[in-house]
Amino acid sequence: MSRRLSLFPLLLLGACAVDADETFDESAAALVLGGEVLTDEAGAPVALAQDATSLYWIDTSSERLVRMDKAGGAITTLATGAQATTPWAIAVDAGHVYWLDTGEGAVRRTPRAGGPTVTLATGQGELTALAIDGAHVYFSGTGAAGGRVRRVAKLGGVTTTIATATYPSALATDGFFVYVADAHVLAGSNRILRVPRTGGVAITLSADEDALGLAIDGSSVYWKRFWTGDVRRASRWMPGATTIAPDGGGWGDLEVDATHVWWTTGPLLHRVPKLGGAGEVVYQAAEWASSLAVDADAIYLAVDAPYSGDDLVTGGTIVRLSR
Repeated sequence: MSRRLSLFPLLLLGACAVDADETFDESAAALVLGGEVLTDEAGAPVALAQDATSLYWIDTSSERLVRMDKAGGAITTLATGAQATTPWAIAVDAGHVYWLDTGEGAVRRTPRAGGPTVTLATGQGELTALAIDGAHVYFSGTGAAGGRVRRVAKLGGVTTTIATATYPSALATDGFFVYVADAHVLAGSNRILRVPRTGGVAITLSADEDALGLAIDGSSVYWKRFWTGDVRRASRWMPGATTIAPDGGGWGDLEVDATHVWWTTGPLLHRVPKLGGAGEVVYQAAEWASSLAVDADAIYLAVDAPYSGDDLVTGGTIVRLSR
């Protein structure tokens, strides 16, 4: 199997999904934002996360969890044996990086400054997404028991199931609820769910949503549809959804800031105002932009490495786009 197909199991079902080459004239893409390459030694970066000063990602070519200053510079290895298949396999809090080791079906925690890695859960099947709040790590995946959203304390302990789903592909949490993109495209169970963080009745915020990526702000949940190419928004409290941009389909990551929704489709970075409008392409990377992180000053892209078949040709890049 090629590495690119292994990036996200949904692609195995989505050979006819919207492709950047088919949807956009890349040669005409407006480079609204200028890009600065912070490193061209990122390996094969899949999951990108941030804190105030640093960027963290999983390099699947060397199976390392790494850290780099947002201004660039040396790359520090925090843990080895790391594998990931989605952009949503990593999260950061004040002291630690939490990450999914998809090769082992494990949830792990590593100090941001470096130090021993702790395994919080193992034997969890095919893991896809992770989110954190003040006390717990939430993770999703599929296995013999079907799709599950589970949680474990940040310090470790008993792992409990808080929701079941067909294919819980992305997660977000606000400290009260966990929001789930249940998106197994060909299985007919495509929806956005809201679940109490301790488990309980799941509320469907929107049905018929083959969601890829999931983000929240103070009032809304955002995602993009894989097949039909819509960027969508729903209230965190009431069922129903609105299309805010018509061109979000295909594989990629999605984030939200104070004013815009940002997403990637192949090598292209897009944005649209959170209230909706004309989505625009603002940057074109050299290869697929597998994931992104957004802060008040910049957008950071993890750009895939060039491959020849399954063989890595050169290293991937981390690109900083100043606003």
